Amino acid sequence: MKFWEKIFISTLVVFEIFFLSASIYLINSNFKLNLNIGIDSGIREQERFCTSINSNISLFRIQKASGEYKTRLDKQNIDLMINTYLRNFREQGVCLDVIDESNNIIFANYQTDILGRRDELNTTLDKVNYIIRDLNGKTYLFVTREINLDQNYYKVSYGKDISSIYRNREYLINLFIKLNVVISIILIIVIIILSKIIVNPINKLMKSARVIAGGNFSERVKVASSDEVGLLAKNFNDMAAIVEEKINELEKISEDKQRFIDNLAHELRTPLTSIIGYADFLRTNRGYDGETLITSLSYIYDEGKRLEKLAFNLMELIVLKKEDFKMKEENMKTLLEEVHNSLIPKLEMNSIHLEVLVESLSLLIDRDLIKILITNLIDNAIKASKAGDKICISLYKDNKLNIVLKVKDMGIGIPKEDILKIFEPFFMVDKSRSRSNNGVGLGLSICAEIAKIHNATIDIESEINKGTSIKVIFNKANKEY
Repeated sequence: MKFWEKIFISTLVVFEIFFLSASIYLINSNFKLNLNIGIDSGIREQERFCTSINSNISLFRIQKASGEYKTRLDKQNIDLMINTYLRNFREQGVCLDVIDESNNIIFANYQTDILGRRDELNTTLDKVNYIIRDLNGKTYLFVTREINLDQNYYKVSYGKDISSIYRNREYLINLFIKLNVVISIILIIVIIILSKIIVNPINKLMKSARVIAGGNFSERVKVASSDEVGLLAKNFNDMAAIVEEKINELEKISEDKQRFIDNLAHELRTPLTSIIGYADFLRTNRGYDGETLITSLSYIYDEGKRLEKLAFNLMELIVLKKEDFKMKEENMKTLLEEVHNSLIPKLEMNSIHLEVLVESLSLLIDRDLIKILITNLIDNAIKASKAGDKICISLYKDNKLNIVLKVKDMGIGIPKEDILKIFEPFFMVDKSRSRSNNGVGLGLSICAEIAKIHNATIDIESEINKGTSIKVIFNKANKEY
């Protein structure tokens, strides 16, 4: 069952329950009120009727009186007087009968054989009984009271037609049935329209969900209201945005991994091809001279060193992504001097001067990782420089009190379009120069991972043929002691 159908059926059922209950209650309340009014009116009219009989008896007694005393009327005279008085009663829709204490009918203006059991006659003096019964297709209220006429007891019944009260109830029932049918038809139409309107935003959400499930993660729902449905649409859009962002991240990660694998395969194939080629040449040929042997072995050695360095760098990248590192407070000046001393042979071999300008500052770091970072930065600067150039490494506090490690060279520089790519694995700005130095394009990737571990950021400024400046900025709040 669809949601709009549930709304429609639920609303219609609730309406019918309350409408019918209210209708029945109102009809019954109205009927009881009118019936009580009719009964009270009948009791008063019966009382008035009994009073009139008493008044006529009193008048008749006065007419029969002689001298200064009153003559007591006999029952025969009273019966006659009652019969005479009631024969002149012409009120329409009224049934009258008078019965004496011996249950003899003194007067009756209806057929007694159709009345059935007369329970209302079970009354006593000054007590009123009433009963409602059908008579000749009509409904009557019979009110009975016992009266005393000169020690003669009579039961006087006054019957009043109250059929209009019952007809009014039937009319109201029929009216409410017709009204219920009309209102239900109108309500059905209105509920269907409103249900469609209410459910329409949800249908749009479902449509957008299907579009997103089909792969279009840029799909969004238009938020047209601020109610619960509008809030649901907004949350749906937020969820879709997050899903799209995560999908894009996963795609980028997947592309990076694929590019990493492709580059790794390329980096492995090149030295392996050289090694296998020269090894096969030495294995299959016997007429080469000593110089050819030395040259071939040198190529094999150089390409083997490249593979060794690639393996070590790959291991470093893997370790950096998996291990939890223990940080200790280290004096950066001492650490930089150690790195400088370890690089002196390489600097002298390339005729490059390294200038160290550092302050005595301490940082919470992993000593071995920071040495790798500094070594890689200086090694890249050496590769980018030519004989006679100078490299400057400095350590200082900037105006935000962050500690900055800066390596500046006078080398070939980096094109602006390549600056954002240099941290990608295997990316090399000058591939020929890097390969001649056994480079594999992993140094800056390792530096980026080490900086991330230390919550540091790397900033690069470079100009072609003027040099490159790389800053590693350690945030004061997290790193300085």
